[in-house]
Amino acid sequence: MRRALIACGGTGGHLAPGIALAEELSSRGCACRLLISEKQVDSRLARKYTQFESQAIAGRGLSWRPIPFGRFAWDLLRGYRDCIQSIRSMRPDIVVGFGGFISASALLAGARNGIPVAIHEANQVPGRVTRLSSRYADRVYLPEGVNLSEVAADRVRHVGMPLRAEFKRLPRENAKRVMGFEPAKKLLVVLGGSQGAQSLNEWARASKDALGREGIQLLCLTGLAGGTDEPRPSQVQGVNTSKSVFLEFSDEMATL
Repeated sequence: MRRALIACGGTGGHLAPGIALAEELSSRGCACRLLISEKQVDSRLARKYTQFESQAIAGRGLSWRPIPFGRFAWDLLRGYRDCIQSIRSMRPDIVVGFGGFISASALLAGARNGIPVAIHEANQVPGRVTRLSSRYADRVYLPEGVNLSEVAADRVRHVGMPLRAEFKRLPRENAKRVMGFEPAKKLLVVLGGSQGAQSLNEWARASKDALGREGIQLLCLTGLAGGTDEPRPSQVQGVNTSKSVFLEFSDEMATL
């Protein structure tokens, strides 16, 4: 059986396509292990997919300031050690990274041990890890129209974003009903990524009553640090308005 080590932790934008790749490879008889970060958001999403192994490894974002860079370098070494141990126990045929700080350790460990490594970058502006790691990657997958000066053209392939198997088209009214909203009313969904965005959360809280008076329902994903409101209708001067819900996290992104 072929085996793949997939480094995709750090944010939902890295983890979700990594899971999608693991689903596809698994359907072709490949054993997959996910390398995720130590963040709560990673473990919460990964534990839904019990068909894959998952392993949390050390890591943090890159900064060039002296103290944060020292912490990054220390966690990079710790993550590299974790990845070496994972490679020795699993003996993968390939290591795939999806950008972010977790990929740096995994791709370096794979390349140093003679294992083919590949990078998938979903952003129009590739991140630092992608740019640094692409120098020794065997294959780099980029969005259409995006290229890297650090990578020879014969190592680049242009692809889109892998989607998990649960993403299927669903009529809008059905999706609203599943999420507990009135199908006939408009619904505004606000999200700032898996970690949330403070400015969006503040705007949603300040605007929910005005939106409600216009008959617009609101669902805001605040991120795990954003706090939550009880999922009940807002009250404005004693008049029931449209429903507004604030959630830290949702496992139902396909429906959303």
